[in-house]
This record gives sequence, C-alpha cells and structure tokens, in this order.
Amino acid sequence: MTDRSPVQRPAPCFAKPSPSSLPVVFFSRPFVLSLLSVICCGGCPEAQIVSVTIKPVAGASDVAAGGAAPAVETAPAGYGNLVGTITFEGTPRNLSPIIAAGDTTVKDAAVCSVMAVPDESLVVNAGNKGIANAVIFLEKRPAFVKPELATPPANAVFFDQKGCRFLPHVLTVQVGQQLLVISGDAIPHNTHTYPNRNNPFSQLIGVNDRSGVPCNYKKSESTPLEVRCDFHPWMKAYHFPVDHPYFAVTDKDGKFKIEGLPPGKHSFNVWHERAPGNARLLVRKLQITIEIDKDTTKDLTYASTNFAALPTPSRRQVAFERFKSGGDITVSQAERLP
Repeated sequence: MTDRSPVQRPAPCFAKPSPSSLPVVFFSRPFVLSLLSVICCGGCPEAQIVSVTIKPVAGASDVAAGGAAPAVETAPAGYGNLVGTITFEGTPRNLSPIIAAGDTTVKDAAVCSVMAVPDESLVVNAGNKGIANAVIFLEKRPAFVKPELATPPANAVFFDQKGCRFLPHVLTVQVGQQLLVISGDAIPHNTHTYPNRNNPFSQLIGVNDRSGVPCNYKKSESTPLEVRCDFHPWMKAYHFPVDHPYFAVTDKDGKFKIEGLPPGKHSFNVWHERAPGNARLLVRKLQITIEIDKDTTKDLTYASTNFAALPTPSRRQVAFERFKSGGDITVSQAERLP
C-alpha cells in the first residue's frame, strides 16, 4: 500500500509575509548592504526576496532632476541699531535715602554715612522723567551676530564699592568677559551674588582693593541677579551675565542704544528691579523689527501701576551691635534694611 501522507519539509529561514502585512522600513545604506550580505551568504536552504525602500534625502531628488537646492540661510548684508528712551508716566514719589548722611548709628559710620546712600530702586530723571537702571535685551542669541561683536570684549568690567554703596547699581557683562570686584572703601566688604544658573560668588573684598577679585560668569542668566554685601545688608545691586552683545542699561536720562543687530523681527524683554513678579519684567517678548543700516527707535513709557510697591514693614527693622562697657549693654548701631 502506497503511503500518500503529506511530506514534512523543513520550515524556511524566513517566513514570507503577505504584501499587505509587510511594513515599510527605512534603512541607511550601510545597514542595507550588511543585511543583503547576511541574506546572500547565510546558510538558508531557500532563497528569499526582500524589498527595501531607501528614504531619499530631502531635496535630493529635486537637485538630481535639475531643480534648485534647498535654501541655505546666509549672513545678513548689514546690521542695524535699536535706540530709545524709557520714561515714567506721572509724578514719581521721592524716595528717602537708605542711609542718611551723618547717621552715626549705622555700622562703620565713619565710612558708610559720610555721604547719604540713596534708594536706587526707582531712579527717575526730574527733567525728562527718564527711568535709569532698566535693562532692555534680546531674549536669546540670534543665529547671526555681527562679526566684530561675536566674541566677548577683551577689556574687563569693574564692580566697585564706595561709601558702602555698589557702583554701578546694574552691571551687564558677557559670558567669558572678565569681571573684577574692587573697593574704594577703608573697610572690608563681603560681596555675595545670588545667581540661578551660575555658582554663587561670596568673597571678602579688602580695604581699598583696586586690583580686584575675579567674579567670572560661565553661564548666561535669563534676568539680572541680585548682589549683596554680607557686612552691610542695605547694599544691593544687580549683575546680568548674557551670552550675546545685544543688551543695554538705561542711563540717567532713561536712554539706551543696542548696536549691530541683525535685520528682521526680534523679541526683546525689558527688566526693572521694581517690576512685579519673580522675573521682574516690565514687558516680555516685545516685537521690534530692525532694518539694515538704520536706527530703529522704540520709546517706552510706564506708569506707577507697572512698578511693585516698596515693602513697608509693620515695625522698623533694626540690627543691633552690642558690646559691654562698664557692665552696661550699649546700643552702638541701628541699620535700616531696604
């Protein structure tokens, strides 16, 4: 009797899927060659047909067919400037000095109260109502920076201490540019920064140190950071390290100028220490279009409602330095904190 049962054949190395179930996979050319080598040289008892689709590079087919190559962004033919004035609308109130001249109750009065220490939290020019110490800056580094401005300046910037007051009140510096903390006071200070992205700087600055202690920033900050003196707590200022040259601090008349901007629409932020919120921005993403070889003017005005009120503690904050003299406790110092 003849056995007519089906012959059992070994399964092929690769099961041949139906066209509807075969996924489309994109491989790089090196991978395709390796795969074909495995298929052709392997010990598979049956030849297999494998279809591979190679994804073309964007624009390659157009170029091969005589079409235009994809557009490549090139450096601009020129650059422009941004100028303007930031002013106060209305009548600002006069701010009393933080330390009055001749106040013998403050720490190191022989140095710290020889002259009054002004409240610089909102400085408005009485003549044109220009707001000093505001910072206007490009939100992020653009694709193209004017070649002369592409690297940080070689000259150092100086942050001084004179009469127990920081000078300048707002200092801008590019990342990579040297910053030296100096002092013109006959007493020591301990300058202390409070950054978000950089390491804090907390260093003793010696008596009349005109050589300076390096305080160099390795990263940019999104907004200016606060600086204090640990010995004289009323001393306060701001540093603003940035990774591009497109920023300006308003002068005593509220005027500013940012040079060498690439043409096109840019997004600017305006910072002031009395602006509300943690970021202290008077305006975010201010859209300004810069034209080649022109001064673009942008004047800005802010009223008192745009500035946060100064804190008014329920009782005067006083710091005392006490020492014993003849068995009695004598108050030798009273410091007003901002």
